[in-house]
Amino acid sequence: MRVTQAGFYNQATQQMGKQQAKVFETQAQLSSGKKILRPSDDPALASAINNLKSQMDINQRYLTNLGRMEDTLKMQEASVSSSIEVVSRIKELSVQAANDTYSAADRKSLAIEVKELISSLADLGNMRGTDGAYLFSGFTQNKAPFVEASTGVVTYTGTHDYQKVMVDEGRSMQLGLPGSEVFGSVQHRDASTGTTSSIDMFATLGQMYQALVTNNTTEIRNTLDKVSSVHEHVTVQQANIGSRMQRVETLSNVIEDRDFTYKTLQSSMEDLDYVEAASRLKNQSLALQAGQQTFAQLSGLSLFKYIR
Repeated sequence: MRVTQAGFYNQATQQMGKQQAKVFETQAQLSSGKKILRPSDDPALASAINNLKSQMDINQRYLTNLGRMEDTLKMQEASVSSSIEVVSRIKELSVQAANDTYSAADRKSLAIEVKELISSLADLGNMRGTDGAYLFSGFTQNKAPFVEASTGVVTYTGTHDYQKVMVDEGRSMQLGLPGSEVFGSVQHRDASTGTTSSIDMFATLGQMYQALVTNNTTEIRNTLDKVSSVHEHVTVQQANIGSRMQRVETLSNVIEDRDFTYKTLQSSMEDLDYVEAASRLKNQSLALQAGQQTFAQLSGLSLFKYIR
């Protein structure tokens, strides 16, 4: 088949253009460090990468929620830990006041300290988190959950709801505890009758305060067992928060491992093999140079040179 001079030039130009495009493509890959530069380079792989990135974003939201839960539980644990010390001191003072050697003046002195301790306990219930929201207010996070009247009576004004956040696909966990759970109702077992009833924490401590003020030794002794139940309740709440912190830590480790797996998979799908790409660029560049040299040599051939 006869190849015209124009046809030869067109075919050679097209081939060198294609080879040059391959060189440019490989150079662009090396510059970006990515296997594909445009979705059209590999639509299936590009779709898989986008789906993976969506899962990674969701996974990061779960980690953020778990981090928020951990911060809240740590703050609540610190508050409850201090509350145990406060209630322990009230219990200690109550035991002292039950002693017949104490006078009315002595008990009034103890009452002053007990009143301050009750106020401190209310302050611990009104602690704020790192975001400025009240830790034990339920859904009403912008309002102090415990209000102390001038008479010393402490009332819970928050909600009894548990805030929930998503921590994994199809799984939610409670974000902290409402104040009614920690500083509210307490289960008390009457030692004399064996019956169990619910008592209010602040009301019980208030009863002890009033008994000290009025020097009512009978009421002091009757309320002492209830104060012990309050102390036991707060200790149990600390253990409850601690167990939830362990759950959050365990789940965080699982999701962090998943995040690492996602990132490893993303790297294998996206990241360029520099050694392979550099070798390919070298071969492509050699092929382009060879094509250019061959074209230069063949384009210089002419039948008229031989006629002369």
